[in-house]
Amino acid sequence: MSDSEDDSNEKQLKVVVLGDSSVGKTNLIKRFCYDEYSRSYTPTIGADFYIKRITLAENKEINIRITDVSGSELNKTMFATYLFKADMIFLVYDITKSESFDSLISWLRKIDEVLDNRTIFIAVIGNKCDLEHKRSVRLDKTNSFITDNKLSNNYFVSARTGENVNSSFVNLISKYFNLPLDKQRPIIKAELVPTMNRKIQRRKVMATNQSCMIQ
Repeated sequence: MSDSEDDSNEKQLKVVVLGDSSVGKTNLIKRFCYDEYSRSYTPTIGADFYIKRITLAENKEINIRITDVSGSELNKTMFATYLFKADMIFLVYDITKSESFDSLISWLRKIDEVLDNRTIFIAVIGNKCDLEHKRSVRLDKTNSFITDNKLSNNYFVSARTGENVNSSFVNLISKYFNLPLDKQRPIIKAELVPTMNRKIQRRKVMATNQSCMIQ
């Protein structure tokens, strides 16, 4: 749990979203924050920063700082800076592009290198589940990756349709804070704002993902 957590109801959380270019990281974040989706592709330069406030079970208010890192930043010097004080990392791949899934091991290795092999809460998210008929990442391959890296099941979401995006993010954040899901409480939207990078804090990995139904 984050060191920024205190005895008050409001908690602070930094989430870093990683993955190859064009897997839909930015659209996933915008779908979660604003329920928006853009059909045009504009690559992220460096990183973009978002803030969203949500309220979970037991009236816990969470102030989430989301860092959207460009897929081109994997081997660049700023990568470590983007992981400053990260509490959670979401690794995103495109289920229709097997190479984006194969790259996850490189992202994991880079995270280990930057964090000096210390562990952090990591979730794996397969985007574009609305294109299941175009899937190129076999489920048995996904299961092997999860087992080999001691992860739990995979989340499947669609930034385009919004399917499972909000529920997956909220579920992961609730698990991080060991809170039960409160299905009756609405999400409060927030504005896009710049935020400052902070010093990296190593945390215990509880690599967590969960399969979800594709309609």
